[in-house]
Amino acid sequence: MNLLDQLDWSYWKRLTPKEKRTLLSQLLLHFVNPLMKISDIELKDFELYGIKCQTFQLTFDEEEFVFIPGNKDAILGWNLGTKGLSLLETAPNSQEITIPEELRGQYNFFDVDSLGELINDKTTNLRKVQIPPMFVQRHALPAGTSYLGVYDAVTGSFEGEADQFSAFEQEIKDVLFPTLTAEESMVWSFPKNVLKEDRWYIEMVPNSDYYHVFSHKNHTYSSLRKKIRKKNFDLLTEDQWEYVNGAGSRRLFRWGNDLNINDPYRGKNVRKMMEQANMFGLFFDTSMERFEITEDPGVLKLRNKKNQVGIPIVDFLPLATYFANDTMLLHEKVLAPSEYLYRKAILIKV
Repeated sequence: MNLLDQLDWSYWKRLTPKEKRTLLSQLLLHFVNPLMKISDIELKDFELYGIKCQTFQLTFDEEEFVFIPGNKDAILGWNLGTKGLSLLETAPNSQEITIPEELRGQYNFFDVDSLGELINDKTTNLRKVQIPPMFVQRHALPAGTSYLGVYDAVTGSFEGEADQFSAFEQEIKDVLFPTLTAEESMVWSFPKNVLKEDRWYIEMVPNSDYYHVFSHKNHTYSSLRKKIRKKNFDLLTEDQWEYVNGAGSRRLFRWGNDLNINDPYRGKNVRKMMEQANMFGLFFDTSMERFEITEDPGVLKLRNKKNQVGIPIVDFLPLATYFANDTMLLHEKVLAPSEYLYRKAILIKV
């Protein structure tokens, strides 16, 4: 049996931990840049909504990755309309709904069959594809950035790449702790994110006093892709992105189809499942405020604009595994870190 056959998920799941470690050693030896620092290798069990995968989490140059086994017969895309959705997802959750201008006159938002047509139109075509085994970055990064660490806005402490952070420390403190008049201090609040072009970018960790800190260089899609490849990484294609997001499951959303985040009993748990690591240990942005770029030129996943129609399935559709974007990315557009994300991968191809 050749290496790729052993790395197919159907075979990988039957291997013992010892056999998996042997295969991992071969992959690290033959497919990972020898100049890269590899550390913190752990065999972990990931699970989301009944789909489980035991695989390796590890760091390349202090960035977290996971190994995702391949799949020679992955089924991706969607053509099942509202199948699997309940009335809680397809019915209005408020007395009035707001139909986006670009969708007016195209669909009847009060008819389940018409909503099914909308879902099919806004998702990728059903298809069977071959997905290679790969190492994939756990967290997508803001475009043009490299992760440095975490800054505590209360204590002023920093954890991470201290030498690089020290070059930006005073500039960041000046932004986060400005000199204010009494009147200004009444209305001032910590910024959600701040960019100092070609120097640094900070982004608040939701519901906390912490900021993620990044170094920053302006990049277009073309220049960022070139930089990634220079270090022997790739971006994910649309097929690969959809697979690592939902594992090829026949569900619209990786966490199941419960979208009722405002329910007083289940809402908190639904939100937790949306935001937690998926069945491969990956995290995906759920803000609906940023795109994630792909290897396919112009093709974007996720979305940078929230729907506020008042029907859960329409409002959350951009988070669906198979959501297809209407927006095409121009190659020479400078990518703002607050609007675009990128995720690195090492593809195993023999």
